[in-house]
Amino acid sequence: MRKVVFLFPGQSSQKQGMLRELYQESSTVRQTFEEASMLTNYDFRRICFEDQQEMLRDISISAPILLTASLATFRHFMENYQATPSFMAGHSLGEYSALTCAGVFSFETALSIVIFRAKLAQSVMEEKKGVMTVIYNTPYQEIEELCRTMRRNGRKVWVSCNNSSVQCCASGTEEDIALLEKKAAKRGASYRRIVGNAPFHSPMMDNAAEPLAEFIGQCKQHPPQYPVISNWSQKPYHQSSVTGNLFHQLVHPVKWFQSMDYIKRQHTDIWIELGSGQVLSKLMKTDDYKVHSYELSGDRKLIETAFHEGR
Repeated sequence: MRKVVFLFPGQSSQKQGMLRELYQESSTVRQTFEEASMLTNYDFRRICFEDQQEMLRDISISAPILLTASLATFRHFMENYQATPSFMAGHSLGEYSALTCAGVFSFETALSIVIFRAKLAQSVMEEKKGVMTVIYNTPYQEIEELCRTMRRNGRKVWVSCNNSSVQCCASGTEEDIALLEKKAAKRGASYRRIVGNAPFHSPMMDNAAEPLAEFIGQCKQHPPQYPVISNWSQKPYHQSSVTGNLFHQLVHPVKWFQSMDYIKRQHTDIWIELGSGQVLSKLMKTDDYKVHSYELSGDRKLIETAFHEGR
């Protein structure tokens, strides 16, 4: 029996035309989009497949769309393979997708949570002028040391995602992130500012964390049907830890690199990215992980072969 890992991408993995091929082929994918459109009053088909770039940059719209894309591909996979995942993990926003696919939240509840989270984030962006940047080609420890030095000088800047051995994200004020980018570039790093994103996973989200936890705490929650690894603790979720973990995830760094190492040590066989694109598949190649992107037809054929051989 194959030991399968499902990974779910987060913010910035959305793109025009995402899941178009699967949408055209699968009634399950279409029904998931239609269900989400009915629950949110957004026309997800039009937003994804027509020229709606501005709407896709709005996190209060892209967040529920990314959740929908992940759930749609999960449902499609389970319909075809009926596998039991050994582990699930989602990067940042993707953690909500993982919890939804594990049965912790209903689809309707999860949509309401990620929309509420996005609106809180928009308030932080407006009030604190906070931003995020991705920094490439430099170990996160070096960027963490730069951030600590800058904070000692009164700057507001933090490493907010440890993505791989040579990639991380940083969050902070726009002015301080710009300074960090310059300092990192002098050390040979490259960077890319994340457009339209809040300073997630940093103390700048403190004012949003309590309202988010209160909202989630009032939502119906169920025990996870499959192990979901927390971005914050790098340990499997329990029903009692859901609200607390998501509270901490908002204000503490995403420990993706460490979480993937935890799963790797459990001797798993096949890793599959469910959702839009291949952001995680490409990211994890740096550290010699082989992750199949379910959106890609070529990868779906490889997955089919792997499952056929594993029977």
